[in-house]
Order: sequence, then structure tokens, then C-alpha cells
Amino acid sequence: MSMQKSKIVNIPVSMEKYFGKGTMLHPSVTAIEELIEQIPVGKVTTIQKIASYLAKVEGTDVTCPMRTGNAIKKIAERHTLLGTDLKTPFWRVVRNDKKLIKSKNYEKSIAKIEDEGFEVDYTKRGEAKISITDDVIFSFA
Repeated sequence: MSMQKSKIVNIPVSMEKYFGKGTMLHPSVTAIEELIEQIPVGKVTTIQKIASYLAKVEGTDVTCPMRTGNAIKKIAERHTLLGTDLKTPFWRVVRNDKKLIKSKNYEKSIAKIEDEGFEVDYTKRGEAKISITDDVIFSFA
């Protein structure tokens, strides 16, 4: 099972070339889920926005982007497994390149984001990418 609490670690040596020295947050799935639940209809956010906000709140230099993305996939897949009504709008979180996050719920994410009025284009590799302008990107307070 996933860890329930966020954890602060030193930035691994292997990642120092990207982030420098300092502290890194390994965010909990719960912390990420609580943020995703704040994203209103008609807005989307990026993995980077979530990671930056969590680092600021937790007082770390960075949040691990891989763990952030993986947590979002877990949230999406848990909804598939449980068949729950989708209270956590995971489809409103996109990659920094505006592509939807691939999960077992990929088709559902595409349908939900289109239902909310976003235009979905497909890359040559068949990846769903949404057309968004900066005014629809949700920032956490």
C-alpha cells in the first residue's frame, strides 16, 4: 500500500544535477488528492504546479516530480478499481507539455476533459493533448 504521510529527504545525489543540493518532498497520495479536489470545472493544472505548491507549503526545495505523477496515476487507477463516483477530478491534471497523464483511466480522462469543454488534439503518437491558455491553468493559493 502507498505511504500515507509525506516524507522529506535530502535530494538524492543522482538528482542534484537537476535540482541542486537541498531537500525534496516525497508527497503522500492524500496530500495530492486534497489539492486535485480543489481544481474547479473549467480549469486544469499541471504536475509542476502541484509539485511547486507542495514544496512551498512543506518548506522543501523541490517535490519529487516522479512521485507526484505516480500519485496522480494511483488516484486515477483507484477510481477505476473501486468504480467510485469520481470525486477527485484527476483528469484536470496534465503533464507540463499539456498531455493527459496516461493511466488505466486514460480514455475516461479524455472523455471527462472533453465533457468539460476542453479541446483534445492527438499527437502523431496518439497521445491526447489539450489546447489550453494560461487563463485556465489553476494555481493553488
